[in-house]
Amino acid sequence: MYSTKYSVSIHILSLIALKKEQAITSDYIAGSVNTNPALVRRLMSALKRAGLIKSQTKIGVMGLTRQPDEISLLQIFKAVEKEQRLFAIHTDTNHNCPVGASIGNVLEYINQQVQSGFEKELDSIHLSDIINGLHMNEQITG
Repeated sequence: MYSTKYSVSIHILSLIALKKEQAITSDYIAGSVNTNPALVRRLMSALKRAGLIKSQTKIGVMGLTRQPDEISLLQIFKAVEKEQRLFAIHTDTNHNCPVGASIGNVLEYINQQVQSGFEKELDSIHLSDIINGLHMNEQITG
């Protein structure tokens, strides 16, 4: 099962960015995401702890703490995903087997390279890129 916290958080931040400092509630956001407002509130809490949004209890989200081009997808990912590693390695191998004795070290090295590339790529993409994509899609479909 895959986590959708990251994509839902991008959805939330995109809505906030497009509302331009208007207070919006978790109920409104949940309607757009088509999910439970409690999930939205949990994600907004994580985004607030990460310093990405401004909010007030009973009022809602008051906006982003910085411009969309200053918020990378890596910041969003790290704010909401508990398991930030892409791959886990099985550890209960037979150390008497030549493959079982070494596979963990080999895979760990490769996984670190992949993880580093993944994080570098996410760090190069910003919320503004998502918003620009939304505007482009709107022009195409509208």
